[in-house]
Amino acid sequence: MTSTPTPHTVGPRDWAALLLLTVLWGSAFAFIKHSVETLPPGALIFVRLSLAALALTVWAHMRGRRLPPLNDRRWLWMAGLGLFGNALPFFLVSWAQLYIDSALAGILVATMPLVTVGLAHAFVPGERMTLRALLGLIVGFAGVILLLGPSALAALGGADTLAQLAVIGAATCYAINAIQARLMPDTSPSVAGAGMLIMATIFTLPLGIWDLVQVENVAPSAWLAAAWLALGPTAFASVILMHVARTAGPNFLAVANYLTPIAALLTGLVIGELVGWTAALALVVILTGVWLARGGNRTLRNRV
Repeated sequence: MTSTPTPHTVGPRDWAALLLLTVLWGSAFAFIKHSVETLPPGALIFVRLSLAALALTVWAHMRGRRLPPLNDRRWLWMAGLGLFGNALPFFLVSWAQLYIDSALAGILVATMPLVTVGLAHAFVPGERMTLRALLGLIVGFAGVILLLGPSALAALGGADTLAQLAVIGAATCYAINAIQARLMPDTSPSVAGAGMLIMATIFTLPLGIWDLVQVENVAPSAWLAAAWLALGPTAFASVILMHVARTAGPNFLAVANYLTPIAALLTGLVIGELVGWTAALALVVILTGVWLARGGNRTLRNRV
């Protein structure tokens, strides 16, 4: 049962949570890149989700939170969250990147906030579209294109159209996930996150086991990378995601999708990658878009 909605003004705590979520998601790319060198994507996804589900379930129990009984309808919500927030988009992006460059994939995933705005406007009370917000999202999307490389768009609509559609499908999944998290019946973020990851693990079990029984000579550092991906960008990030989506709303959460490439860029700097002047310009464009998008919709309806 949900409580009576009360006004929620996006404040410093919301921005701090969003930035932390951005750092966790953005830093994941470097660890994924290293891990898949010796660990197949299906195995990595399964290991990442299963370890995250175990860690978050244990942590929730340590805090006195318990998973709902199996006949509780919230498991249907958590199944939807696990499918659209983890299992399906993880698979779609991993499969698509067998055929298209990561830069183009990153640009296509960045359509997620635009999809979220439309869905939120239709299904979430208090999430209303304004011209300024739409303009901000378009500017932010342009910044992502500039950051990841406009030349990547040259392949758009080419021979690998199916792979490109798969990435857009993944972005749509993330948008649906944000809406589901907002509308889910009142549940502790740690419990909702644990249930979501448990269901996602079940969905990825067949492919994960198939890859694991065939894999050989996995580097120890690949296992360590998978462990961090499970604990940080998956388990911890899931709790933050559920909290932000249910308090500040899915449109605010979607902004993270524009900030994540910046975190990925900074991670690249840490590991020694070179960054040109276009990256600095793209940062300005993205942040301008975020400012525009958030300026017109500060007060949201809190369903917690």
